[in-house]
Amino acid sequence: MNKKTEAGLYIHVPFCIQKCRYCDFYSFPKGEEYFERYKNRVKEAIDFYSKKYARCYNSLYFGGGTPLLLKEKHLCDIMECAKPYLSPKAEVTAEGNPGAAERVDFSALRNAGINRLSFGLQSADDKELAALGRIHTAKEAAETVKAAQKAGFDNISLDLMLGIPYQTEESLINSIDFCANLGVQHISCYMLKIEEGTPLAKSELRFLCADDEKAADLYLLACEELEKRGFAQYEISNFAKNGKHSFHNTRYWLDDEYIGIGPSAHSFMEGRRFYTERNINDFLEKPFEENEREESSGGGWEEYAMLRLRLAEGLDPVELFAKFPEAPMPNELLANAAPFEKPGLLKITNGRIALTPKGFLLSNALTAEILFG
Repeated sequence: MNKKTEAGLYIHVPFCIQKCRYCDFYSFPKGEEYFERYKNRVKEAIDFYSKKYARCYNSLYFGGGTPLLLKEKHLCDIMECAKPYLSPKAEVTAEGNPGAAERVDFSALRNAGINRLSFGLQSADDKELAALGRIHTAKEAAETVKAAQKAGFDNISLDLMLGIPYQTEESLINSIDFCANLGVQHISCYMLKIEEGTPLAKSELRFLCADDEKAADLYLLACEELEKRGFAQYEISNFAKNGKHSFHNTRYWLDDEYIGIGPSAHSFMEGRRFYTERNINDFLEKPFEENEREESSGGGWEEYAMLRLRLAEGLDPVELFAKFPEAPMPNELLANAAPFEKPGLLKITNGRIALTPKGFLLSNALTAEILFG
């Protein structure tokens, strides 16, 4: 298979049972009457964009929302449509609710070709979960992971959130232990960001969230504790065992091509960044290209370097200059980076610049200093 024709495929499923207090993603409660129409439109979009760009996919990611809310029959039907465009060893991920053990036939999903699952645990403390508006308990999350493992899934990711109401260092360590003891392969740790207009932003609970200093301490603690348990950090917020990094998400940070399908989904194809309007009715009814909105041109040296510096392996200035002759000279970038090595914000190894966990906390400012001086 010609690797030049390979890309990633993202499918946004905007349906949820209810919206969490902190969520700013495009999602909403919808009934079964929408599911059939949505599935059929997604299948049409897969055919349309795959033929338009003559692409096949070595990764497919069902994100949301809550993709597993679509039910197996719809997801399996979408997989049947996608299969002719998937490479034989494609990573296929579906996100789900951690309280889904009794509602999802994991064996059917596995048989359909989905080989990776990602559950939004956020915390293993029921008080913290309630504050976030999550509808599962820690016990239900454990049951869901075990049900998926019993069905043959051996690549499972759990999300944890940092800086949430009531969280302490002890409760965070307990949540990390909870994930590790379940035998999952991947953990994502995200800082809570209180978005304007969300219920959390309007709630008194916002005053129980960590301030910047405490959130930074929790992040560094998470990095340390995850490393102790064999989860290697490969990106600012992502940790994996045994090389089980998210192949699909890594392509974003490597500036590789991907097509996004569904309302609010973003794409990067042939140097062009665009997204689909956040309107499900337009997605269902209008021609696909009428829903596209230009975001920016992409693929320049600044974007490439910025994304590489999100990864634990960092940026090789020589590789950057070879790919983009308009980029700064390697010695210039190394000189810009050097003052930040002694304070422990980055490491320079064999000419490669890599931020440390402390550096990741200041990634935006550090990246600007390294690239532009």
